[in-house]
Amino acid sequence: MFKKKTFNSPFKTLCYYLLTLIYGCTFLEEIIVMEQERKDQEQQNFSSNPAENLRMENELMKLKMQAERGALFGGNMKELPPEVEAEFLRNVEQFEESYDNADQVTIYECIGKPVYKEVDELKPAEVETELKRIIELLHSKNIILEVLGKYELSVIYKFITDEFFQERIREVNFPGYIHSFVYEEFHPNHNVNIGRTAQEFLDHWFEKKFDEDCFEFADQIVTGEGKTYKKDEVISKLRACMDSYKAFTNIKFKGSDTSFEWDETENSGLGHADGIFKYDAEIESGETIRIEGPFKLYMINKDGFWKIFYFVFPGFAW
Repeated sequence: MFKKKTFNSPFKTLCYYLLTLIYGCTFLEEIIVMEQERKDQEQQNFSSNPAENLRMENELMKLKMQAERGALFGGNMKELPPEVEAEFLRNVEQFEESYDNADQVTIYECIGKPVYKEVDELKPAEVETELKRIIELLHSKNIILEVLGKYELSVIYKFITDEFFQERIREVNFPGYIHSFVYEEFHPNHNVNIGRTAQEFLDHWFEKKFDEDCFEFADQIVTGEGKTYKKDEVISKLRACMDSYKAFTNIKFKGSDTSFEWDETENSGLGHADGIFKYDAEIESGETIRIEGPFKLYMINKDGFWKIFYFVFPGFAW
């Protein structure tokens, strides 16, 4: 005799007894044992530690996101508590779903199709008030337009009403999501963009954060001696230089100049930024030394971005 087997559904119970009649109890007992062994094996694949189980679930979630969306996970997420990482992954997944399901609308539609006047219909004194009103409407929908250069207010007003309003975005209703735009990405200002590339270099220098993701360098960099280095070789040299400094203080900057030459037929150009820096550098021995001198950053633009291909900076030697 075999022990009566009970199931949580009438269908499973019926199937069990039908198979018993057809194949006999021994065959069914073997099936039950095999099924239990499979469940035991699955259980053994997970740790008895809940935190470790959650880490494994997080890894499975990341693999799923990589396979479905090409997600990349930078930094050392293993240092995060598994609960924090799980919450982060859930938020990312919810955002992706929200983004996929969002309707595409024009920015003008998104902010409620406000009534506005053409720039030519405004008196000079009215432009500032109307521009402020429209910018507040944009901000109310988490739409940010950053303007890096200095322009007449009427120029920005005309750009917003004539061009920017027609830009299409996804109407994403997700906490913290911001639609961010830069005016110079619509109307390139080469002096401003050269300055941005220079600022990236300076930030990376004084924050000691040169790495393979630095975007300001061209693929090849030349020196004053005519030697050529690949980008990754230059990054390695800069990181080695950073290792010799513990900290930078009393940073002072004097003079600032950018210029460029543009070839319309080739749609490319050469540019540069220069100035003078003074700063204190603490070296490995604990001693502080004063560093002062000119810096020069020479850049090339062939693909819409200004990249450094030659540089001189006080505190760095090839």
